[in-house]
Amino acid sequence: MNAANLLDICSFLDTTLNHGAFKDASLNGLQIESGQHSISKVGFSVDAGFSVAEKAVEARCQLLVVHHGVLWGECEPITGPWARKLSLFLSRGLSLYASHLPLDGHIELGNAAQMALLLKLSHLAPCFNFGGANIGVRGQLPAPTTLAEVASMLSGIEGALTPPFQLPFGKSPISTVGIATGAGTSVIPDCAALGIDLLITGEPKQAAYHMAKEHQVSVLCVGHYASETFGVRALERVLRERFRVETAWLSEPTGI
Repeated sequence: MNAANLLDICSFLDTTLNHGAFKDASLNGLQIESGQHSISKVGFSVDAGFSVAEKAVEARCQLLVVHHGVLWGECEPITGPWARKLSLFLSRGLSLYASHLPLDGHIELGNAAQMALLLKLSHLAPCFNFGGANIGVRGQLPAPTTLAEVASMLSGIEGALTPPFQLPFGKSPISTVGIATGAGTSVIPDCAALGIDLLITGEPKQAAYHMAKEHQVSVLCVGHYASETFGVRALERVLRERFRVETAWLSEPTGI
């Protein structure tokens, strides 16, 4: 079994994902550094919940890579559940690495770009600027299709809403698609301005209904968790190939 150095892995991820280009509430990068720097197995998941960390420990991982980490904005007092979680990481030699917006917007490995591959979108381009960097993509379907058909294409995603939530307020058939994963309904006006027929995102918001209706844009919500499995799965493939380490996918769909 091959082993890689923790800081070498983190440096590679920091550079590849270009963390410095994003203004993000998440502290992207190495969030928890345990005393174990020899990494032979890496776990991957969407979230860094206590139960996910337990699965990583049970799988004998020394590093957990996630999309949603534990450090957002100002650090909270290390008490209660947060203290219990931190104790688990440190006592069991498990480090934590997180990448939020950079992993949404990466043009090859990002959540949006990887979903675009699934839909076989062409003319793919970065889209939806947030704080000076793009957090999504736009592209064209192989052939005009219906909202129901696009929903069917995405129905097999792990943890997807069944059926996906639909706001059918745009033109039909659909030719152009924008993808902003997670809670991305705020980009509906951008879709209208760019002539995008359909926005695919994760989590539906109450305000999205009238926003989509008034801008005449269709919206398809597959679920927050489901829309953000793509990037970490892509990182799993990249790290396994580059560093020759063992990997584990730690599945815990939230239904949200």
